[in-house]
Amino acid sequence: MNSLVQKNSALTPDQAFPFRREIDSWDMNSAVQELRPKVEQLKSVSLDVARDLWIAHEALAQRGGDRRSEDAQTFGFCDFLELVGLSKKTAYLWLKLYDAANDRVLTPEEYALENAKSANPAAAQLSPEVQALQSKKEQLLAHAMATGERLYDQGWNELGCEKEYRIRCMNKKLSDIARELYDKKVKYNWKDNDYFSTTVLAQGRTYARFTLQTKEQMIAQNEVLEMMSRYLESFEDPSVRMAAVCNIGLRIRSTINSMHEADLEFNSGAE
Repeated sequence: MNSLVQKNSALTPDQAFPFRREIDSWDMNSAVQELRPKVEQLKSVSLDVARDLWIAHEALAQRGGDRRSEDAQTFGFCDFLELVGLSKKTAYLWLKLYDAANDRVLTPEEYALENAKSANPAAAQLSPEVQALQSKKEQLLAHAMATGERLYDQGWNELGCEKEYRIRCMNKKLSDIARELYDKKVKYNWKDNDYFSTTVLAQGRTYARFTLQTKEQMIAQNEVLEMMSRYLESFEDPSVRMAAVCNIGLRIRSTINSMHEADLEFNSGAE
């Protein structure tokens, strides 16, 4: 057994119950006085980081243009992130939350509400009272997504949160399935449940017309395609390169079929 992984019986009390003494002696007033300055400092630093990332992203996009063009610069935003030690996923989250027009960082609830307004411009014309209800709904949904707890006593049913919550849970499940592309265990024998072969390929013309909706999606897709090209070009033997392509195809097929199964399960539960 790895020496770093100990059995429960070998753990010391401090290891088995971390911060037990701090928890037992915890005092609310002392905790507030100690944590409040840190929170204020965090807000300030968060704004600085989000602002710097936004400026860097816009500057590099302006100077680089289309990275697929012949005159595109070789140094892009992802290269910049590597130099500053920040993951792409975290950086794009900051960019989504940053409101450049007002130089502030949105809360997740505010961001969700802004997205809802963008998807439905008519919502911007709603009364402050209705907008407040929508904001409350987003808060309840955010709490449920984070903890799994439905706050019925705070208007869960009255605001119609259940349907939206189930949809968001479904979307999260689909995202988890998509991440299974990295799993080495890929199912390849789907028998009669091969949605990819029977439906997707048969309707290839329809899916080929699929268009992306946001700038972030276009950037992400271009990076995926560029990375795939570099990956395949790394193989000198054509037969090995073909095997690598087939491996990717099997993983994508497995992901699509798993998503289809999850979609069927979701729709059957909604009936």
